[in-house]
Amino acid sequence: MSNLLKIFIILIFISLIKLSRAQELGNIDDSDINQHSFLTFDLFSSLNAFSPRYKVGYIRNICSKWKVGVNLGYGNRNISFINCIGHFEDNFQIWEVRPELYRIIKSNDKNAKYISTEIFYINHKDVFHNRYFYPKEGGEISYDQTNYMREKFGLNFNYGEFINLKKKIGLNIYGGLGLKMRYVSFNNVINPRSTYTFVDMFDFYQYREKEGLDFGFNISLGLRLLF
Repeated sequence: MSNLLKIFIILIFISLIKLSRAQELGNIDDSDINQHSFLTFDLFSSLNAFSPRYKVGYIRNICSKWKVGVNLGYGNRNISFINCIGHFEDNFQIWEVRPELYRIIKSNDKNAKYISTEIFYINHKDVFHNRYFYPKEGGEISYDQTNYMREKFGLNFNYGEFINLKKKIGLNIYGGLGLKMRYVSFNNVINPRSTYTFVDMFDFYQYREKEGLDFGFNISLGLRLLF
């Protein structure tokens, strides 16, 4: 088990402790939408050009001010709509898990605004051909083939809204900002050789080129269908 995954499991336990304390609170607002639990389906994650996956989830109502949920995602080349773009190859596979704790801050019969804390873990694998990467020691290595693995772990603070459309269907719009850690490794490198490739300042492929651990800010933005 990787160190990132161990950290992820520890933070899940911390979130569960916070949830157990939240359950002790009584109902404050009896708005109809606050009493509902939801099945969710992400409307745009399957159209992600770099790492497409299908995401489904469940949001459980705890009391009028608290909900808890989990979102699960999985993707590979065979089930992708956009496998002709070239950002991933035949062995592309990705999965993720995202537990989230919601605090309702304002609501009525039609919608409920909330803030939430979301923890996420992403595991992305592929086999790349005829590319290059930047090793931890510096420089650049080109190769004929390599096994690629990316682990991404982070924490987001979101602001969003549950919106009733009809009796049994709705939308969840959200956005937020957080922190992320990313660890990328390259194994079984075939025909490695030192090279130099010019890259302009807008390099959108560092997630599949830069070996080792990296930290940064993370932006969350999405639209889910609620059932």
